[in-house]
Amino acid sequence: MRAESLVCTSLALTAIALAPASADASRVVYVNTNPVTITAGSNDPSADQISVNGFTDTDFDGWAGATPEQVEELLALLKDTSVAFDIIYTLERPTEGEYDMIVFGSADDHASSFGGSCSTQVGLSDCSDAGGVSIGFSYWGCLPAEDQLDTHRVAFHTLGALGYGWGLENIAGTGQVMSGYSASGLKFGDACANINGTASCTHDGCQMGQQNSSADLLANIGARVDDGPPILTVLEPQPNADVTEPFDVIIDIDDAFGGLSAELELVGVDVPPVPDTSWPYRWNGLQIGAGPVTLRITAIDADGNEVSTDVPICIGGGCPETGDGDGDGDGDPSGDGDGDPQGETGGDPGADGGRGGGGGGCTVADPHRSGGAALLLLGLLGVLGHRRRRA
Repeated sequence: MRAESLVCTSLALTAIALAPASADASRVVYVNTNPVTITAGSNDPSADQISVNGFTDTDFDGWAGATPEQVEELLALLKDTSVAFDIIYTLERPTEGEYDMIVFGSADDHASSFGGSCSTQVGLSDCSDAGGVSIGFSYWGCLPAEDQLDTHRVAFHTLGALGYGWGLENIAGTGQVMSGYSASGLKFGDACANINGTASCTHDGCQMGQQNSSADLLANIGARVDDGPPILTVLEPQPNADVTEPFDVIIDIDDAFGGLSAELELVGVDVPPVPDTSWPYRWNGLQIGAGPVTLRITAIDADGNEVSTDVPICIGGGCPETGDGDGDGDGDPSGDGDGDPQGETGGDPGADGGRGGGGGGCTVADPHRSGGAALLLLGLLGVLGHRRRRA
């Protein structure tokens, strides 16, 4: 049995009975990676208080050493793992309404708050989520030093700590949240699995001593509710910017839930869009060829809602001024209105550098491989493979 199982099982035996709480349609989780003082008192995340036997007031370190990028990646992993459920994660403390809170601590914080063997995840046992919101504890300091800033592992144990408060128990084996850690285990199980040790709760649809985590979360919290289309922000490049190859396209997608994806394409070029399905959403090392081009970027949420934006840019300088296509200095000296300086209709790339045919290729370095060395050519737009964090 894992160390965290022992501690969490101990908590299950000593946790006080919590009064049922009214909740909004969504379960909100405040991911508090900052230092915070948690005291013994009522079970109230908004007051930084917890009510459980054996807890001692503690000044928690937060997720010490984590960069802002690692915190954002943690948030994305939590959202993606919980995408099926009506759970909203936030890095900002809510100003109203009830919410769960997860706090982060070192090994010393664990010794101060609960003592005993260092357990990576600790939470209040709350069968069927009858008691409502609570505080969970993710003790990164109980991991080996080389894993303490591993966002995948920290996300796994964070969800485990929260899971106890949502009515879940430890699962035997590996391969899912609430079980032992594995590289492929950042997901909630969707079949009855054996509980590790003696079951403290009953779980609908499974025999005693088993648990279907996804079924429990759907029953206790509910399914994701469509919150409308995502918000797409293009960070780089800005519209009408002059860029030098190779260049990067970087975007931000804001949505309450995970399961987001993005696509990049060139307007007017018959090449399939280039997808990216995991945070951070970006395409690195684009090489398209000098001249004007319009990037079309699309963001897609888990419910299939899409938003797109076009970003015209000039690559390598020397782009013609925008005009009316009549040959008066707007890039169409032939006056035939097609923007072709040679007065041709075929867009011969060998003659005038146009993008209409198969002369020059363009390459896109894979942004998710070290060094960006992996290149794949496809027509005029290089297709990159998106990041694979772990096999």
